[in-house]
Amino acid sequence: MSSYYSLPVGSSSSSSLAIVPPSPTPSSCSSLPDISDELYQFTLPDIIEYCPFEHKVNPYYAAASAESDAWFNSFEIHRGPKRSEFLRAKFGLLTAMSYPEADHDHLRNCCDFMSWLFAFDDLTDDGGLRENIDGTKKAAQIMMQALKNPKTFKTEFKVGETLRSFWERACSTASEGTQRRFIETTQLYVDAIYQQVVNRRHDQIPNIETFIQLRRDTSAVKLVFALVEYSLDLQLPDEVFEDSIIQSLEEGANDILTWANDMYSFNVEQSKGDTQNLVIIAMNELNLDVQGAIEYVGDLIKARIDQYCMEKALLPSFGSDEVDAQVARYVEGLENWVIGVLHWSFDSERYFGAEHARIKRDLVVTLLPVDTSMMPAGDSTVVEDSEELEVAASASSTVSAAAPAPSTPTPEPLPELVFDIVEVEDHRPLSPAAPELASDPVVIRFSSDFMDVSVTWSILP
Repeated sequence: MSSYYSLPVGSSSSSSLAIVPPSPTPSSCSSLPDISDELYQFTLPDIIEYCPFEHKVNPYYAAASAESDAWFNSFEIHRGPKRSEFLRAKFGLLTAMSYPEADHDHLRNCCDFMSWLFAFDDLTDDGGLRENIDGTKKAAQIMMQALKNPKTFKTEFKVGETLRSFWERACSTASEGTQRRFIETTQLYVDAIYQQVVNRRHDQIPNIETFIQLRRDTSAVKLVFALVEYSLDLQLPDEVFEDSIIQSLEEGANDILTWANDMYSFNVEQSKGDTQNLVIIAMNELNLDVQGAIEYVGDLIKARIDQYCMEKALLPSFGSDEVDAQVARYVEGLENWVIGVLHWSFDSERYFGAEHARIKRDLVVTLLPVDTSMMPAGDSTVVEDSEELEVAASASSTVSAAAPAPSTPTPEPLPELVFDIVEVEDHRPLSPAAPELASDPVVIRFSSDFMDVSVTWSILP
């Protein structure tokens, strides 16, 4: 592994580990290497065994998770099989493993956050925003308004409303610094998600170095680290987060769990034709087969763990026993997240389905066949459900106390139209006001997992 990374001790950079992949070659095409053999198996490295962090589970897990599930279900974001699949992922367990020292109330709120995070992640990875650039931008705007005005902001976009509900309660105990850092890191997250959707839409694979930078934000890890402060009721001064060693430990923990997540989610994502994954990018850039790319990423993770442990020994004192004790708890919180994600990835069905327990034991994975219906659609946009339209509609219907929407007369009832798929070459039917789609307006009434809405729309001639 020495050819893949360097360890310049005392570097002025926020991280003293620099990833130096061999001969990086940017690519603008997401043609996957040939991994079509359905009988192909690959073996995962044992990162859990290598990782030195202690694995713990919050004792309030069962109660807090059940309460949070009931809260999330009240929004009716998922129904039927989607709801069952969402629950089998055990996001409450992930929360309990990642925030094992939180009290009941803080853990419950963190569980709510986790449900929002994965609902939004699924919407941008597998749902109506998967390749929808404009819709993703509108959704990002809704998320940020929900955080900046949690008491007055209202939206019909159910995923946005879950974030607002969680954040309004969290602000009652979160410090000003925690609130500021959470909002700032959420902005980084939604910006990076937007760029990921752009990459996916335009069929682009970044090189390894570029992707690693982007992935630090698309992973949402910076958000969950801000919630470490919240979960423990810490009151850390800004100088702690400005310290280069703290920044390096945050970045190192981010890389470890994010790269591990890419390795564990690779099989599901490659089956959907998703190229925004470190394993796929390594295959593409370094001309590796699946096993070679898995081993490459595994070696990067182990090297990052080693570097994290070396840098942890360099933690300075911040001039107060009380602050130093809180810093130690915060750093332990970063490590709880790392080891929690490693275990949860095998303890839920999200990445390995019904075989998750067996795969945790022997680490052997059978490659899933590619679902061609999830492959990039080329030059035309295919709207397979109403989630994309729902985001656009909710963006225009969002209201707040500071800026109430003007009243409008009730339109005359018009014929109800039913549609399943819309294909528009070089256009996206997202804005009812788009002049290029102008025609006689009608009202389309539709229902999705995310919202029931009526939208004034224009039908292409």
